[in-house]
Amino acid sequence: MNVSLRLSLFAILFAGLSFTTGCNQSSPSESADSSGETETEVASSRELESPEELLKKVEQAIEVSQQKYLESEKHSPWEIFHGILAFRKDYKIKKDGQTVNALEWLSSGVTYDGEPWFQKTEFGGRPHPYTKENAFEGHKNQSLAIMAMADIPLDHQVQTPDGPITVADMVENAKKEIQENEEITWSLWALVHYLGPDAVWYDKKGEEWHMSDLVYMQNNTITNDSPCGGTHALFALAYARNTYRNAGHRLSSYWLEADQKLQRYIEEAKAMQNLDGSFSYDYFFQKSACENFQERLETTGHTLEFLMMALPDERLNEEWVRKAVSLLANDIIDNKGEKVNYSALYHAIDGLVIYRNRMDPNRTAQLGSKSYKTPDESTEAKANVKVLKPVTPAAPALPPVPKQ
Repeated sequence: MNVSLRLSLFAILFAGLSFTTGCNQSSPSESADSSGETETEVASSRELESPEELLKKVEQAIEVSQQKYLESEKHSPWEIFHGILAFRKDYKIKKDGQTVNALEWLSSGVTYDGEPWFQKTEFGGRPHPYTKENAFEGHKNQSLAIMAMADIPLDHQVQTPDGPITVADMVENAKKEIQENEEITWSLWALVHYLGPDAVWYDKKGEEWHMSDLVYMQNNTITNDSPCGGTHALFALAYARNTYRNAGHRLSSYWLEADQKLQRYIEEAKAMQNLDGSFSYDYFFQKSACENFQERLETTGHTLEFLMMALPDERLNEEWVRKAVSLLANDIIDNKGEKVNYSALYHAIDGLVIYRNRMDPNRTAQLGSKSYKTPDESTEAKANVKVLKPVTPAAPALPPVPKQ
């Protein structure tokens, strides 16, 4: 990417995010109707479990959520992909009343609303792009990022009307279609997983890109104007930082800037936490309490998911973290009969799954990719020359776009 063009990143348009966020889209029929004041009092009165008891409670919440089977005939690719985010390759749905593996089913050439789940393209292939609210993917490369989180291999095939494509084909398409002035979160998340932090490639116009370019773009995202308060952007940034460390690198330049941004928002989440353990309903903008289960599920779930990817091991047992995990797990168990927004539920479960996998000595948490080849000495030298360029000074923040 031409360095002289980077200043144009500050002109990122957020006006279109309101209909593609994939987060704050619950309808009245999907929201729990309960008293926020009573629930807050109950949550505040609970004694905090020991780490061992809390881990059992988290496992119970995960199991409760696994019983909320989505149906192939009823639910959209957007909803089912969120289930894969939470439960990875083991996620199951109902088809014709029978339980089936979701990944195997969606790879077989299925359609939704008369359209295929996957398409062949000039550069390889892709999941079907956005058509309408909560139908296909709400963000560019969102489905590919979820496949990365499930660690689906590059040679995995899915069927399209024009023949099979692989995950590698989708990665190639994402590389070619990358461009400036676009939401980069899910592209960064997917590409750093499959290509590694030192990757260099060319887009369809022949312009060179480095993975650090995507980190630079994500660093300059205005967090509060990003989907779900910026929690997805921060999660992707943490995943990229972790992957960079997994490659044996010391943090520098854009990668160090990413880490500093993550540390800032970890502390902001802690500072704005409510007494019951929930996180702010306004995310990182200001401190506020969630009024009911659905709102806490959405905001505390998204914030905890980011924290579970960003926090170091030694901080997982801090009281404020355990309070948030306890509140969320108890909320899910206590409201297991309520209808929910599945995006909110599955992001919350993803946070709990990462917590469980990090705390259980018999499990392994995926906190960044290790599936790429370690770069050789010449590639390492080239990456260092690139990364050590001075960071472009930050431009004044743009005013928020008026809501439509």
